[in-house]
Amino acid sequence: MEMVKKIAKNIGVIVLAIAVLFVASLVAGLCATPFENAPYVGLIVQCLVAIVATPALAWLVSTKILKMDAEELGIVPKRFQIKWLLLAIALPVVVLLFYAFVLPGKPYVAQPGKFWESLLVGFFGAGLMAGITEEVVFRGIIFRYMKKTLGVKVAVIVPAILFACVHIMNMETFDVLDLVMLILAGSSVAIMFTMYALNTDMIYPGAIAHCLWNTLIIGGTFGVGEIVNGSANDSYIIIPIVSKSKLLTGGNFGVEAAVPAIVGYIVVAVIGYMSYKKRKAE
Repeated sequence: MEMVKKIAKNIGVIVLAIAVLFVASLVAGLCATPFENAPYVGLIVQCLVAIVATPALAWLVSTKILKMDAEELGIVPKRFQIKWLLLAIALPVVVLLFYAFVLPGKPYVAQPGKFWESLLVGFFGAGLMAGITEEVVFRGIIFRYMKKTLGVKVAVIVPAILFACVHIMNMETFDVLDLVMLILAGSSVAIMFTMYALNTDMIYPGAIAHCLWNTLIIGGTFGVGEIVNGSANDSYIIIPIVSKSKLLTGGNFGVEAAVPAIVGYIVVAVIGYMSYKKRKAE
């Protein structure tokens, strides 16, 4: 009976965490509405409000309802090893280099004159805003509460699967292989981000990794293949994939769900896991 209560509470916390993300996003969107005639200014305002409102709401919910303080939530900044930053930079760069020069994909400029626009939208929209808000919700509220009540193993696996499932709606159409690859990719990358959180006791290194990945891979400055994050690729620089195999294209989700990316997630996650085991043994 006690376990049933814990599971029920965790389901409630998941709903509460998603509500935090929704409310913060709604507030951020409303704050951007006065800038409809200046969309880039509006995007920056929306981003800044979102990355302040989401942690603030998460802290409020955690302290008042879940009885977790800011440090338990993982929003207190701490020093961390430089290797986590290097891994965060290396992963998206290696994936881009693989498709550009190993296959090779022959990159070309598809949107001349729009470099700075694509970089701005990619960094503030896909990168900074999504990176921080999603980490606060998934590796902050959900992971931390589940770790506290159900243990580390459950807290690593369950939110990872949930994180993957949330991204299914990004695909307009999909078949079984698309779905399997997305679940595998989404779970792997979520576990990778969780390793950042476990090793540093905060969300920020994972948020940096999330931000860099989104900015470089799906932000719109670079785009690999015909589909990016479930939509048509309209990036500034397009790197074609010289293959029709879904293992390389990622199917109807895009390169994030392809084997090269999945291998990258798993490699970083394994490094994180080994580091966590070593840290626990000390």
